[in-house]
Amino acid sequence: MQPAASTDSSTAESRAHDPAGVSLPTVDELLDDAPATDDALPAQPHSRLPQAAVPPNIMLQAAVTRLVEQKEQVDQLARNGLLAGLLPTEWSTSPGNELRAFIASVVPFASDSARGETIAARVPLKFLLGHSQRWGKHDVAEPKSLAAYLGSDDRSVPGNADLAEVMLLSPLGLAWAHAGRGRVGFLRAMGADTLAARVTALPYPAAEQLALYLADCDGMTHVWCVLDKRRLRALPVPSLTLPLLSAYGVGAPEPWPSNWPEPAEVGAELARLRSGKSVVEVDLVKLVDKIGRDRAGEAWSGASLMQLHTWVPRWRFFLTSFIGLPAALLLIAALALPGQIEAAAVAAALGFAGGAIAALAAPWIYARRKHLS
Repeated sequence: MQPAASTDSSTAESRAHDPAGVSLPTVDELLDDAPATDDALPAQPHSRLPQAAVPPNIMLQAAVTRLVEQKEQVDQLARNGLLAGLLPTEWSTSPGNELRAFIASVVPFASDSARGETIAARVPLKFLLGHSQRWGKHDVAEPKSLAAYLGSDDRSVPGNADLAEVMLLSPLGLAWAHAGRGRVGFLRAMGADTLAARVTALPYPAAEQLALYLADCDGMTHVWCVLDKRRLRALPVPSLTLPLLSAYGVGAPEPWPSNWPEPAEVGAELARLRSGKSVVEVDLVKLVDKIGRDRAGEAWSGASLMQLHTWVPRWRFFLTSFIGLPAALLLIAALALPGQIEAAAVAAALGFAGGAIAALAAPWIYARRKHLS
């Protein structure tokens, strides 16, 4: 007779670790009570969600991965206070929206105003931007259990708690967390590869629509990105933007065209529009029209004093001196003076008043057009 199969704990443990079976994290592992040799996330059950699609461009994927790594390093340094005062001001003008400000300044013309289809999917963390400046793995008492909770497929189901939402620039293969920004860096630190979320596809201009230019303004060389030869945005951190756009297919920066508005005028318009905004865009066509109107306003033209809006007459003094006084003299002359003297006084008074009115209304001076009403 063959001996009965043993049902001790060693056999059960060997089955639990059988590679042919399904490996699930134990209760002790989820509660972080079991001793572990590292902090890696326990093996996750097979996900039922599809993986978000990214362009099959190896160079573009490498550039996106590099940008995500750089953002993670920036977050870590900023969290430790090592970058105080060194980050672009655009990234901190909207507290709570630092990630959106980062996207707007690093990826020009990226917008979530026009949205495509939204599906539940898993997004590779190497292509996903988050915001890890507030908390991380070392701030959590039970990181493994939290990682299992945040990494679950349930985080992509509408109505569930702690729903994750991701915006995906489909042509670039670059995504950023719209809801659940802090968990991205945490799950990455825990060794996770993907994040379950509601993924919304976003469009992005084709590489042929974008052009990069170098312009000298205020004694510095600036890099500007122009869409469709009309909409211009400055690149505050070109070292982060240029590798991404280059891998996308945008040409290298070229000198600023000589037949376009002067760089100084474009820089002045950017400074005028900035005034606390995180995203500043200059319409070159409108700027050309504005420059034309300003130059036309500098031309000299004949005008009257009444057309000038740079001075204000003392109307009470004017009416008293040039209207009231001649009228009083005319009345006195009519009552007391002989006929010939009366006529002369009337003519003098009328001439005096008429000359004063003509001095205001007649175009006898020259002024710049911009000063005319």
